[in-house]
Amino acid sequence: MSRTVKIQDLEVKGGQKKRGNLSISEKPAGPHQIPFTVVNGAGDGPTLLVNGGIDGSEYNGPAGTLRLQTELDPTEVNGTVIIVPVVNTPAFEARWVYTNPVDYRGLSGAFVREIPRGGSGHPLISYQVAKSFYDNILSKAEYRLDLHGGDIIEDLLISTMYTRFGEDPKRDDAAFALARNFGWVWIREGRPRPGAKPPYEGQPVPITMGTEAGGSGRCQSDIVDMVFKGITNVMKHLRMLRGEPDIPKKAKVYRPYHIYSERGGFFISDVRAGDMVRKGQEIGVIKNLYGDVLERITVPQPGVIHMVTSPAVYQGDALFEIGTDISEVE
Repeated sequence: MSRTVKIQDLEVKGGQKKRGNLSISEKPAGPHQIPFTVVNGAGDGPTLLVNGGIDGSEYNGPAGTLRLQTELDPTEVNGTVIIVPVVNTPAFEARWVYTNPVDYRGLSGAFVREIPRGGSGHPLISYQVAKSFYDNILSKAEYRLDLHGGDIIEDLLISTMYTRFGEDPKRDDAAFALARNFGWVWIREGRPRPGAKPPYEGQPVPITMGTEAGGSGRCQSDIVDMVFKGITNVMKHLRMLRGEPDIPKKAKVYRPYHIYSERGGFFISDVRAGDMVRKGQEIGVIKNLYGDVLERITVPQPGVIHMVTSPAVYQGDALFEIGTDISEVE
């Protein structure tokens, strides 16, 4: 039988499912807590973290976790599943894009080993969330499904994603296997940026894959069903559930690049997420509010449209993300 799992004051024995609230800090009006569920299986196996809501206005992934919490039976599970539907709850409540509306920090980059202290200014809520989430939940997991989608300003290709860091090929391959066994056709393969700091300041992190589940801030039941099925596919791949993953025979792997605006203005796209584009193709324009064309956007490399952004663009904004170097894998 699985060991007892303890997260703050919640204890969950093997074969049990319990709900909890992760205590973060105290806000002016009261405690800041994040709901989570632990499904501690009757059989032995790995610990899997399934979380959504790192960004506040991405909804299909978190909605898939709501179904997972209610339908997962601990007597049928090997190992432990920790489910956190929405990590960045202030951003979710405010329908906020990318950052936390209280302190304007992005949660993914807010982990610190020690929360800074200092004078007046923005509160430290993102640091507090990121540290408590890591110390109490993320650090306990061997595998992680980080569920994203298109924010309110993004039309996104439905895809899985992982990063090939290059330092440990076996670990990179294990992350790819999660993405492949989730069961979606498109897989976005990221590479670390030159000089980028390691995530969580080099602290141990789970083998991770992510999803981009729909876009434009919508929550649609068919995509939610795809997310739920993908999670259970991964659990079957990890032998946490009985059965084999139901996945397509082939998938398409691509590497992303961005097209940025040279001008600010009113952006009008000629393409949607999922469209294939060729080199030199015009795929959008930026106009001023008199209707004059300020910039025509053309494709430097052929590929698939991964992301299209909002019509209201500032100079230097990302307009498109395009997947290139597409390869087919079994």
